[in-house]
Amino acid sequence: MMWGTFFATMLIVMTIVFLQWPKMKTNPKKDKTAFIVLLVIGLLLSMLDLQYMKGPTSVRQFLFKPFVEYMQKYLF
Repeated sequence: MMWGTFFATMLIVMTIVFLQWPKMKTNPKKDKTAFIVLLVIGLLLSMLDLQYMKGPTSVRQFLFKPFVEYMQKYLF
């Protein structure tokens, strides 16, 4: 995980909350909850380092690699 990216994202989220929360006081509770939830989701996604995560094809290869080796050894 790249901690610099996470802390920069956290700083941006805190700035957004600091600047927007006074304007949000008159909004209903559902809007405030959605605002916070979306910011927390963005913060959590910044921790995952998505650009370096393996995709679904890597998972498929991991799952089926033993079967391929078995088939090549005994069936072909």
